[in-house]
Amino acid sequence: MSRPAEIVFVCASGGLAAFGVLLVNMAREEVRAMPALAAFLVLAVAFGLFLVAIRAWAPDATPLLIPAASILAAVGFVTIYRLDENLASLHGWWLLLSATMSALWLYAVSEKGLGHRGGGWWPLLALAAGLVAVPSLGADGGTIWVAWRSAPAVVLNPGEIVKFVMVALFAILLAERQAFFSAGGRYTAPLRPARVTTVWQSILLLGLVLVGVAVRDSATAIIVVGMFCVMAYMATNRSAYLVGGFGAGVLWLVAGPWLSEGLQTRITVWTDPWTQPEGPGNRLAEGLFGLAAGSLSGTGFGLGDPDLIPGSTTSLVFAALGEEMGLAGTVVVLAAYALMVVTGFGIALRAREVFHKLLAGGLSLLLGGQAVMSVAGVVGLLPGTAMPIPFLSYGLSLTMAGFVILAVLARVSHEERV
Repeated sequence: MSRPAEIVFVCASGGLAAFGVLLVNMAREEVRAMPALAAFLVLAVAFGLFLVAIRAWAPDATPLLIPAASILAAVGFVTIYRLDENLASLHGWWLLLSATMSALWLYAVSEKGLGHRGGGWWPLLALAAGLVAVPSLGADGGTIWVAWRSAPAVVLNPGEIVKFVMVALFAILLAERQAFFSAGGRYTAPLRPARVTTVWQSILLLGLVLVGVAVRDSATAIIVVGMFCVMAYMATNRSAYLVGGFGAGVLWLVAGPWLSEGLQTRITVWTDPWTQPEGPGNRLAEGLFGLAAGSLSGTGFGLGDPDLIPGSTTSLVFAALGEEMGLAGTVVVLAAYALMVVTGFGIALRAREVFHKLLAGGLSLLLGGQAVMSVAGVVGLLPGTAMPIPFLSYGLSLTMAGFVILAVLARVSHEERV
């Protein structure tokens, strides 16, 4: 894909958002041009600014990231607008703010690059541990995850920051201690005993962070553990890490219900949501009803009832998309997401530096893992794993995380091509 094609896709994403908003207003028997114009400007300005930043400070980056992300963001914006116009207005500001922050980050690293130094990951580890330890209410009023709320619709969820930080931590730790992990934890000549001790201390602290994550959100814990296992395999080529990660997931599903009453309830609802349709099973049941109502081609924007689905702007956005866009529309959305994830893995495969390879692979896995876990939770393949999806769901921290991941992938792609 050429650079001019990127501009075309950015403009097309704005046009798609404007057209979707028009369809929603027509379904409401309203004729309003300003919301459609605002949607076009938000998408075009946000991704146009991000594209200018990449052209300026990562000019050799792959041109495949922005088109897929911009189309997904347009679909997500229309879905949020259809459900709640006030949330859509806020989401527009989050898109502009996130694009600006990512552009500033690209400028900040344009001279220094993404290199890492020994021991520099300790502040990140402390940040992750601190965020996990913060006792506060979740975005839905529960204690599932940490969140700082300044208004009913403005929630800064440090959980997205923790996931990003964990990827960076894993990449740095595995790059600096590659020989240790390749040896399976055994003492080897290139590693002094003191350094081996440091590695085990680091693993212990990372383990404590993972335990804190698991207690608050089992789906996020699965993603984080899965990321570490895959990244360890990428760094060492030892299949034991993949087998161990799969075994840990199975063990958690078997033993988790005995350790966590919340997980036990989610598994009960997962096996038969109709036993508690007015309680915990309501989310899964309504999501399945929404997907069934959408059938193959969907009801059309503004013609369905996605507002009946709990969390349709956040964790169950895929169900809302399935109702009004149908199977055909959701397949296109998943294809765009898959393109973005595959592009990230392509950057990782072409990277020469180990740290770059692990960082790009981990971030791509994070994007893909969240989408897979969310869709699996909506359609009932996994118990209670539905979660917000970057670029599709509403959320300040989620949108910021998505743009930062794109910026990091673009920078890695640029540095590896220079």
